[in-house]
Amino acid sequence: MVLRQKKEEDLTKRYIKPEENYRELEAPEPEEPLLKEEPYLEKEPKEKIVKVRERETMPRSEDEEIKSLQRVSPVIIGNLFDRVRFLGERIAELKTAVDERKKVNREIIAEVNDDIQTRKEFMRTLAELSDKRDFMLDISLLAREKRKENVQFWRDLLEITTELRELEEQYAMESKIASIFNSIKS
Repeated sequence: MVLRQKKEEDLTKRYIKPEENYRELEAPEPEEPLLKEEPYLEKEPKEKIVKVRERETMPRSEDEEIKSLQRVSPVIIGNLFDRVRFLGERIAELKTAVDERKKVNREIIAEVNDDIQTRKEFMRTLAELSDKRDFMLDISLLAREKRKENVQFWRDLLEITTELRELEEQYAMESKIASIFNSIKS
């Protein structure tokens, strides 16, 4: 750091004479030799060139719109007793489908949770910030996949249970009619 020595003046003389022209206050100070306080700062710092590894980011994938489960239940035809039997079979199939969908959801969520856990454990061993950033991105994508699966699961479950409820109502109605006909037959 370089400091200039300042010349001390008696300022009281200037303030005693009001008629004096004060323009001399604006005059530049005469150049005085600079004092060197710290000679080690004279050296210019060397520039260090650091090569930064470029990283290509993955393009943001467009989210595919979540579509509800497209289930088209077949129209049950036949005589009254056959329809009651077919409705009972369809209800059993749909209950099995609900159980299977719950099982698939649990398996997918468990896999995603395992992947997230292994990535978090592996991330602790990484030293480079860019690698950690990549792993954090992977973890956030897995969490996003987990949320997507949960949304899809509930949509599928809603579709299946709605159809199941309709079939159970139809089954109850047609089984009552069938029981009336059975009582008339006997």
